[in-house]
Amino acid sequence: MSTFPVLLFSVLKQKVGEARLTIHLQGPVTGAALLDHLEARYPSIAEYRGVVRLAVNCEYVPESVVLVEGDEVALITPVSGG
Repeated sequence: MSTFPVLLFSVLKQKVGEARLTIHLQGPVTGAALLDHLEARYPSIAEYRGVVRLAVNCEYVPESVVLVEGDEVALITPVSGG
């Protein structure tokens, strides 16, 4: 089993009610599998799947990335401002 800290920002942080989650999954784990797990556990995340960016260890990556035990994952949503 692999453990991943997951950071949530902006609207995802508000929807889930947490800024940081610890997720445990059986490996090998891709970014897509992690997002699938999060959507199942927190259904409000699903509506943002099309726009969320995945960052691993402070670098943007595609959902196909294979995660390694302890990788820090951040879910980044678009930000608007004026």
